[in-house]
Amino acid sequence: MKCKHCSSTAIRQLKQKTNLGYHQYYCNICGKQFNERTGTPLNFVEYPTEVVMMVVFHYVRYKLSLNDVVEMMSLRGIHICHQTVHNWVQMYATLLAITLRKRRRSKSCNTRKKSGKKWHIDATYIKVEGRWCYLYRAIDKEGNLVDVMLSDKRDQAAAERFLRQCKQTTGVTPIQITTDKEAALYPAIETVFSDALHRDSKYKNNIIESDHCGVKSRYSVMKGFKNPFAALKFCTIFEEIRAFLCSKKMTRAERGTQNMSKIYELNEIFRTI
Repeated sequence: MKCKHCSSTAIRQLKQKTNLGYHQYYCNICGKQFNERTGTPLNFVEYPTEVVMMVVFHYVRYKLSLNDVVEMMSLRGIHICHQTVHNWVQMYATLLAITLRKRRRSKSCNTRKKSGKKWHIDATYIKVEGRWCYLYRAIDKEGNLVDVMLSDKRDQAAAERFLRQCKQTTGVTPIQITTDKEAALYPAIETVFSDALHRDSKYKNNIIESDHCGVKSRYSVMKGFKNPFAALKFCTIFEEIRAFLCSKKMTRAERGTQNMSKIYELNEIFRTI
């Protein structure tokens, strides 16, 4: 470990820990003390990192309200208010989603599979400010997340913007794209990915049609969003965490075994945001 203030390696661990149980260190060069969370977004949070991670994960992943999460934490002897849950989700869940998004593109990370070159693209509806907006979603042949984007319109410009965003996010150029005969996607795919094979079949695109149920079921209990930015933020966070935990082509017993390792890995990633 290096000093959080001067990046020196001439540090020593102190016997006394913080009130939350984190190790404290002393730098022999700059003469300053620091702990394991110094310099991180969680530095001034008066709860352990594991508690913040649990609150954020429960609210984003499951169909729970802010008050539901407060009650669940009370059962574990942790007393927080609904506004604390909201603040943690807005700040730390966003940082976690950004980290997971970067890991899907990183070539040096072998723990996450990159998106394949055969994509399925479709748009679904979500209600924002009392009106319907379009949530563009793309997954690959294996069901891995490619990208999501919220748009007020469902036209060629929005489709082109989404396709370019997919390429920028994953760093992958598809060789095959399957859609459900949406008119705006024909010229968009021809403009952005002219070399890709475009399959326009509703039946061959059932994989993403059924995959919409994940975000739709989570969003349905929220009764809509108040502004487009909040909608895009929450949908992106939900999709990234869901994609990280997704276990395709496994039995329930195999998923249960793998979920433990994935939750542990997610907790380690949360420590580094």
